[in-house]
Amino acid sequence: MSRDQGAGGVVVRRPDASMTLLREVTESPLDPSYAEAARRQRTGHHHAAARGTQRILTLVLAVALGIGLVTAIVSLREPTGVRDRARELLVGQVEERSALQEQLTTDNAALTAEIAQLSTLALGTTDPALVAQLEVLGIVSGVTPVEGDAYVLTFSDSQQAAQDPAAYPEERVTAVDLQIVVNALWAGGAEAITVNGTRVSGSGAIRGAGSAILVDLVPVTSPYEVIAIGDVGDVRRSVASSSAAAHMSVLRDRYRIGITSGTRDDVRMPGVRTTQPRFAVALGTGETGDGDGDDQPPEELAPPGAGGEIQ
Repeated sequence: MSRDQGAGGVVVRRPDASMTLLREVTESPLDPSYAEAARRQRTGHHHAAARGTQRILTLVLAVALGIGLVTAIVSLREPTGVRDRARELLVGQVEERSALQEQLTTDNAALTAEIAQLSTLALGTTDPALVAQLEVLGIVSGVTPVEGDAYVLTFSDSQQAAQDPAAYPEERVTAVDLQIVVNALWAGGAEAITVNGTRVSGSGAIRGAGSAILVDLVPVTSPYEVIAIGDVGDVRRSVASSSAAAHMSVLRDRYRIGITSGTRDDVRMPGVRTTQPRFAVALGTGETGDGDGDDQPPEELAPPGAGGEIQ
């Protein structure tokens, strides 16, 4: 029975208290279970709509991120204008410095020749013996250009090393190979030697810098042509009987390095690229240029009155 409590605590019965069942049917025609199912269905529709919106937003965000990532990669991989300008600047500086070096080397050679000519003119009438000694020293030191018959040895990397140097490094000519041959030529009586046109002297050297070979700081590449001016017959026989011959046999037979030999007439060789005074003696003092006295020339090499400098 349904009752409402009125003022003063008096219980007032509803007019339709006797029609509870009819009222419940009228007011709540749907079964509670069906109502709960309907409520869940409406909530599910809302959740499905929310999930659909989230998926669309996620898809749009993923597409945007993908486009941004691809754009960034393409921008980084493509050479930019700044990098191109930097590279062009460096290439320009290298070319400029190389041209300047060539010009300075040419000027140095011209000045050296002028100094030699003036020395000969100045001393030719007063001290011919000194002039002859300077000529000999110039040839020995490599300062003076020379010409004459020559013994020629040519070394070249193997064919497969030439095609793929990284795969066959042992089949490439090394600086040590050239050093052994040049030393054998000196020992055999060679008076002047060049490697690919660069004069080898006591002030220069044959060095290896990684896979590159430098002769007096000038890079040379295969094939390497070693030319020696001197008594060709004596030089050739001396090299053939030296340990360098066995070394060349190993290079040819085991490492497939190409080696050829021959003679050449009337070869002209330039002087060394740069000359450095080994010592300088001030006239009348007998002191060396650097003042430490360590570079004092031997008496037999120090020409009296030679202007204080021997190169």
